[in-house]
Amino acid sequence: MSAFLAHVDQQVAALKAKQLWRQRAISLPLPNAQIERNGQVLLNFAGNDYLGLSQHPQLKQLEAHSVAGATASPLICGHHPLAQTLEQELAAWSGFESSRLFVSGYQASLGVIPALVGASDTIFCDRLNHASLIDASRLSGARLRVYPHRDMERLDDLLGRPGTGFKLVISDSLFSMDGTIAPLDTLLDLCERHDALLYLDDAHGLGILGENGRGAAEHFLLRPEQRRRLIYLGTFGKAAGQGGAFIACSNPLADWFTQSARSYVYSTGLAPAHCASLLACLQLIKQAQPQRASLKANIQTLQTLSRDLPWHLAPSDTPVQSLLIGEVEPAVQLSEILLQKDIWAPAIRPPTVPRHQARLRISLSAAHSHQDIEKLVQALHEAAHSLR
Repeated sequence: MSAFLAHVDQQVAALKAKQLWRQRAISLPLPNAQIERNGQVLLNFAGNDYLGLSQHPQLKQLEAHSVAGATASPLICGHHPLAQTLEQELAAWSGFESSRLFVSGYQASLGVIPALVGASDTIFCDRLNHASLIDASRLSGARLRVYPHRDMERLDDLLGRPGTGFKLVISDSLFSMDGTIAPLDTLLDLCERHDALLYLDDAHGLGILGENGRGAAEHFLLRPEQRRRLIYLGTFGKAAGQGGAFIACSNPLADWFTQSARSYVYSTGLAPAHCASLLACLQLIKQAQPQRASLKANIQTLQTLSRDLPWHLAPSDTPVQSLLIGEVEPAVQLSEILLQKDIWAPAIRPPTVPRHQARLRISLSAAHSHQDIEKLVQALHEAAHSLR
């Protein structure tokens, strides 16, 4: 065996010994917030299908109609009329001049952030930002300054320090492991004061934040002039129940990304059938006030029923409800007990979260019933008794 393969074996063994080894399972989404995982039907509290749209009959029917691909990148011959219509609809709905489609949010950030800044510029990054934002920041070659989570005083101080080049602030809107929301209005005020741009990843906010589900910009009631410094990333893999992503911004920036975002220029475009499905999904999100109301009620139900558990939920008024356990071993044990009770709520461990902050990330959906949440909390009470 080569030295490198021996090294890999040692690393794998070390991860398994620390209970940090992650393993795939064959999973099939089912209606009513359920999932079939390795043949076992489970009540699913792990996905991000916040509005329950992934199993909507209209979208399922569209998916079955066509599997034809775009066949080329958008700049060659892969920009289908349905893609053009979708981009126009997304720009108008999100309140920006233009938008551009990407295969995923990860791919969008890897293309757009290095297209914005380079070695002579500086990125200011929230400590709890998603891995894709961290990777894209490193790829850009820009100087990276990390500020404590949602600490606007520290960010103000860092932005005010002398330096050369452009300044780019990067933040999630709704942080996927803690359920906290970035202070978008304050971020934009700081960007205005220090002549910086803001790149906002609204992957978990799109569809649920704001009265009409338009995301963080609507949640904070941004005025048109406040959007001048904002580059907005929305994805379809969470509340939309689909896949793919888009960047919304000004016309000049959209044109620049078309030329310089390498993950856009050199990737095959979204399939026409996918674009048709997303157009239908966008209409469903616009009409999803009842689902958003149900989701809000489910959040309140979980918080009320969980008050006397030995573990506490991280403060959050969003579908991301993190039950903080602390160490890896008890978090894994708790998840395994729930699995035996046909409930899927996996343990989230380092490096996804910081050391000593292992948790169950309970992801709520409008598709969950009151009885589903009661079943989860009852199982957690029973698990607490057995783990004493």
